[in-house]
Amino acid sequence: MLQKISKDIWVVYPPAQPRFPYGNCLYVGGEAPIVIDAGAGKMALTEVIPSRVSTVLLSHSHYDHIHSTYLFPHADIMVGWQEESCYASEKNWIESNGYKNWDEMLQVARVISLIDNHSPGDVPFRPHFKPLALAGTFSDLQVLDSGALKVTILHLPGHTAGHYGFYIEAEGVLFSSDMDLAKTGPWMGDATSDIDQLICSIKRLKEINPRIIVPSHRRVQDYDLNRQLDTFLEVVLKRQERILELLKIPHTVEQLANYHMFYTEPRIEKQMYWECMIMKTHITYSLRHGLIKEVSPGVYQRI
Repeated sequence: MLQKISKDIWVVYPPAQPRFPYGNCLYVGGEAPIVIDAGAGKMALTEVIPSRVSTVLLSHSHYDHIHSTYLFPHADIMVGWQEESCYASEKNWIESNGYKNWDEMLQVARVISLIDNHSPGDVPFRPHFKPLALAGTFSDLQVLDSGALKVTILHLPGHTAGHYGFYIEAEGVLFSSDMDLAKTGPWMGDATSDIDQLICSIKRLKEINPRIIVPSHRRVQDYDLNRQLDTFLEVVLKRQERILELLKIPHTVEQLANYHMFYTEPRIEKQMYWECMIMKTHITYSLRHGLIKEVSPGVYQRI
């Protein structure tokens, strides 16, 4: 479904709720149309006439943002330079997503059990490594022109190291990707997730002060955006406070994951894994700031 939100700008909504494996996309019209992200699925993205699209910009390398790039055979596919290798090397894709920690954390044999055995009909493949031919990479503050509007590319790390947003200043519209203002807070389970970087990215969004934020996994947001950004970050900071309180007594990452701070019970195996990854992100932050110490291998305690 297409929703026009401003001059020459449409949100591309998936047929179902914009939750994994789906995500919203943005279409910027003009003589050289631009599509931002490719996770809305075939049914939704065919409405923008893919053969006319000049450029597809991918915010980061997670499956729910890239799976429908195959619909744009004539477009230049571009990604942030930080994650370029994730589209060419399965080894780098596994490391970036953190899948190499799977055996370490939950003692199972195969990464494949992390993922679902099927996807909706208009999502072309399961979440596994699939090489993607790129026309090039982009970097912070680079500007691309659709022929009608200019898109400024913004590096917004935190969710991943190579996570980007896209700002159409003339219309005050910002596609924030997984800086999605969800009430559950940001998802911080990637191997490159970083709380310090997230704090800086939220500060940057507040300084930009867009009129409209288009997130990947919620509807368009156009009210109290600074307050929403504060609330979004507060979820992470409150979880950090709780972890420090728990670490008055030594804990492992797995023990912290059993407090269900992100996924509620009952949890399936892959959610246990992601909960562990989120706890690892908090442990990394706490060690960096001298808030905790490793009292024995894999066991942490508050200082």
